[in-house]
Amino acid sequence: MDILHCTTTPFIVIILLFIYIIHHYSSKKLSKNLPPSPPSLPFIGHLHLLKSPRNLSIHSLSQQYGPVVALRLGSRNAIILSSPAAVEEALIKNDTIFSNHPVIKAGHILGYNNTTMFFSPYSPHWRNLRRLTSLQLLSTSRINLLTGIRTQEFLSLIRRMVKDSSSGKIDIQAKFFEMTYNLMSKMVVGKRYYGESLDVEVEVANQFKDIMKEEIQLMFSFNPRDFFPALGWMDLLGVERRMERLLPKVDRFLADIVEEARRKRRNDRANGGEEAEKETKEEEKSLVDVMLSMQETDPETFTDEVIKGNIKTMLMAGTDTLALTIEKMMLFLLSHPETLKKTKEEIDTNVGHERIINESDLPKLPYLNNILKETLRLTLADFPPRESSGDCTIQDYHVPKGTMLFVNALGINRDPELWDDAMSFKPERFDREEEEKVFKYMPFGAGRRKCPGEHLAMRMVMAGVGALVQCFEWEPMSKEEVDINSPLGLIVSNGKPVVAKYQCINKWPHIYKTLKPVPKNSIKSNRNINFKSKEF
Repeated sequence: MDILHCTTTPFIVIILLFIYIIHHYSSKKLSKNLPPSPPSLPFIGHLHLLKSPRNLSIHSLSQQYGPVVALRLGSRNAIILSSPAAVEEALIKNDTIFSNHPVIKAGHILGYNNTTMFFSPYSPHWRNLRRLTSLQLLSTSRINLLTGIRTQEFLSLIRRMVKDSSSGKIDIQAKFFEMTYNLMSKMVVGKRYYGESLDVEVEVANQFKDIMKEEIQLMFSFNPRDFFPALGWMDLLGVERRMERLLPKVDRFLADIVEEARRKRRNDRANGGEEAEKETKEEEKSLVDVMLSMQETDPETFTDEVIKGNIKTMLMAGTDTLALTIEKMMLFLLSHPETLKKTKEEIDTNVGHERIINESDLPKLPYLNNILKETLRLTLADFPPRESSGDCTIQDYHVPKGTMLFVNALGINRDPELWDDAMSFKPERFDREEEEKVFKYMPFGAGRRKCPGEHLAMRMVMAGVGALVQCFEWEPMSKEEVDINSPLGLIVSNGKPVVAKYQCINKWPHIYKTLKPVPKNSIKSNRNINFKSKEF
């Protein structure tokens, strides 16, 4: 073992030095009018400066070196943009050039060879997936058509809370995850996993929850191959081995979903023929059903791998982020009693006490909408990086092909020159339309890779939080319990599970007793919501 170590160590050092020399001199050729850059280390460049969490490191570098900062991350070039003007120039003027996410090993292993909508490069394949998802799940007409599914999940959560009200406590994170997972899985795969009946597949859902957490962790883990391709065969940190071990678990879960949907289609045809299948109500068709139908006419494009990858992307992108947003919005309300009171008054005035809020009420609740926008501003998640497919110029600086682009969204959202009293929670600021100017406020990204689920997310979060505020009395949380000035946004002290206290409202007993699934004909009343209206 010692002999092997002695003989391989010099070999590795020589390789590292060789790569560094080549990159050093090639970088000099590309160094014409590059943005300012921090001092770098040999070979690794500025990798040591990108610590976890990444958005804080990016923000710190921008504060020191300005709105446009150049980095060298191993063998890759990168830039950080921290001004609305620079971001607009990158994602509008040079949108085509910055329409790709960086190619990383996780996309090859966990992204089914870069065929999922997130990892796929900008190409006809990506456009097909984007168009399919936009039309069959995220279009205004489709969102309106599936209103009943979402309403029933909100009612299901409320029923369970009423049933458990003797304890007067709720684990916000756990319950909201269950609700959002049911919402997304019902729309994407046509079934729910958590609920009040005994036959729901809670164990399967919990397994996927664990798988999802591990996959997200691996996707954001540092992998040397992503920055030093020549050393990829060594898998120095074992990240790729962990991905390879996780892949069969993920694939098995997704394959079971596809096969179950395929069996159902065969049974429907056997029992009623193809005509009966065509007559299936649109609201009963899941995204998987649509993709399997398209696979029959275009099997080369819609392979099983593509279908499984799209299922996973939708479930992962929707479930965790939606649950986290609802949790943080509720925490802001619980830590700001006056805001909570004003929200309840708005709902009581515009909805009343005879029924529970539904999505058709949302355009009449501008203050609730402002609270969500302010929550997203202060607790924005990391902005996924892009990569340039060609040379371009940003703010008169040369940006070479293959440069990773980081947007300092955290800094822009909290810039005192852009926002009045930037670190304070003030939903009223969004009464002024200018606060939502593009590139000053971009919680769902920008450009061609902007998140297509913005409208669905806004509706789901607002309707869910609105129902919780309307149906229960909540006990405020103290500043000691919730840190609203955390650099990462809203966090619970000591990282403990968020347990909120609530109680049923005395004037609501008639509503609590009649909580039943929404009649199917009630869906029609929600089909005319105008997402582009100023109220929404």
